[in-house]
Amino acid sequence: MSARTTLLLFLLVAAMGAIILGIERYFPSAQELREIRRGPTRFEKEKITRIEVLTAENLPLTLVRDGNAWRIEAPYEDLADPQKVAALILTLHGVDWIERIHREEFDGDEWQKTGLDKPRFKVRLLAGDALAYECWFGAPAAVENSLYIGIPNADHGATAWYLAKSDAPAVLQIPAASWRDPKLLRLPAEVITSITLSQASGQVVLSRENEHAPWQLEKPLKTRGSKERITELLSTILNIEITEAKDVAAASKEEAQTAHADEIKVTIESKTRGKSYEFSVKKPADEKQAVTTATTTYRKPAFTVVAKNLLSLWVSPNALRDHLLAQIDGERLEFITITSKTHPEISLRNEGGSWYLQRHGKWDPANGERVSRCLNALNTYEILQFAADSAADLAPFGLDDPFQTVTWTAQREKPVKLMFGHNPESTQFFAKYDSEPFIYRIDASLLPSLPTDGIKWKGLGALRFTTFALRRISMALGANAPVILDYNPVTAQWKATRGGRDVTDEIDRVKADQLAGNLARFTVQDWAADRSDALQALKTPFLTIQIVLGEPGRLDGPVREIEILFSPTQPNAETAFYFGQIKDDPDIFYMTRNALLQIVGDGVFKPKSAK
Repeated sequence: MSARTTLLLFLLVAAMGAIILGIERYFPSAQELREIRRGPTRFEKEKITRIEVLTAENLPLTLVRDGNAWRIEAPYEDLADPQKVAALILTLHGVDWIERIHREEFDGDEWQKTGLDKPRFKVRLLAGDALAYECWFGAPAAVENSLYIGIPNADHGATAWYLAKSDAPAVLQIPAASWRDPKLLRLPAEVITSITLSQASGQVVLSRENEHAPWQLEKPLKTRGSKERITELLSTILNIEITEAKDVAAASKEEAQTAHADEIKVTIESKTRGKSYEFSVKKPADEKQAVTTATTTYRKPAFTVVAKNLLSLWVSPNALRDHLLAQIDGERLEFITITSKTHPEISLRNEGGSWYLQRHGKWDPANGERVSRCLNALNTYEILQFAADSAADLAPFGLDDPFQTVTWTAQREKPVKLMFGHNPESTQFFAKYDSEPFIYRIDASLLPSLPTDGIKWKGLGALRFTTFALRRISMALGANAPVILDYNPVTAQWKATRGGRDVTDEIDRVKADQLAGNLARFTVQDWAADRSDALQALKTPFLTIQIVLGEPGRLDGPVREIEILFSPTQPNAETAFYFGQIKDDPDIFYMTRNALLQIVGDGVFKPKSAK
């Protein structure tokens, strides 16, 4: 082989070696490509219990999960802002690699620019005692929204370096002081089951069994609490924000238990979490002052805090009492009973959402709308005054012999009895629960919503039948000959006679069908409490309607007749209201003239053609 050939082969081998070295240096290997596609090791966010951050200046930030809360362990001890912690974990979980880099690709100055020789942040995530994730964050890179990161112990114990995308540094650069939870008390309102307000003048205690149960005022008196006002109180407590914190010397046990004259101690308990939280707030000078100081038993520093309506913490017990007369869950009611000195007892029963009235020895459909209005009136009526907190002497309030009582019974609960009385002059009216000592002054305007006459609770559907049972409708104005409409439910055909003459051809079948439908669901305006004038007027009815019904879908078999009488409330006049009665029914109803016209319309005959 000639020297020239040998030289050429040597140069070729050298070139190939250089190319291979260049490829290995500047192009990712197959393994690296697989790593890039796979991305960083993903940890399970919900299993992280400890976060350790160390800055380039060796300043630590340590966060530890304590049950449902995160605590700051270093550089100081306090509760951590859960939103910032969640954002940090989320951004660490969302790191994306762009490419793998190697130390030998950079000279000394270039490597220093990556910030990886002295990372801005070193982060370790632990799940219990096990290391779940570790990452070092260097300087931003030239590629938009990218930076250099290192993953220690990733490559057989060596650190792996990457160009990556991550929003974590933006969260990590938050000052340590800002990681403190800005809420003085962070707790969902629904888990709170007890509130105690202690001050030098006394104590107010509120409690409930669970988030669905009503609030009760336990001290200084035991009564129902106001849902709206206690909700407002909770809103004030849970929205106290911290603006500044400073360390204070630990108070003695006696000092911690004593409420100073210008302070209020708030104790919050949660049965579901089995925890209690206690803090003290200094009273603001006036309503305009929104800033004050606070200390807690569950956080070490003393705080400067800000909140709206801080003075609402210094609330009187009466302000937290339920100012509504009743709290009735209509969907759970089974029975309502109304007694009075003027009328027989009224019994109402709920069956599957429909109300029934016991009347004349049987259960008839009740006026469901009136029941709803009654419950709404009781639930929304505001007490005028807490007249007395003792039932020692009921006579001045007329409650020793109440003129009316309303008793309701909910599913699987004891009956609740509400009594009504008035003073000797009948100028003031009062209410009292049989099981409570408290007496409330009310306005008489509530009473019309609780009528004592049973007829007022009767359902307004005075007549119901199916048109498949209809055989005949007869209508007569005064003493005039009736119009008789015979109906065949099988063929749905009408025949008509007037004064013995067949007038079937004159029938407007649409109007006849409408008349039958209106009578089949005959609904009255109201029931009359006084029957005397109505009975006299109905002796000479203005309109008489007779309905003959048989067995549905059959032309043979027994039939029954129903007769409805109508008369104006003033004799021989077109009045706005008419008396009405279904024959053999003792009750009298009212029907407006417009409603009556909607039922009978302008007759069932075709309009006469003009000659």
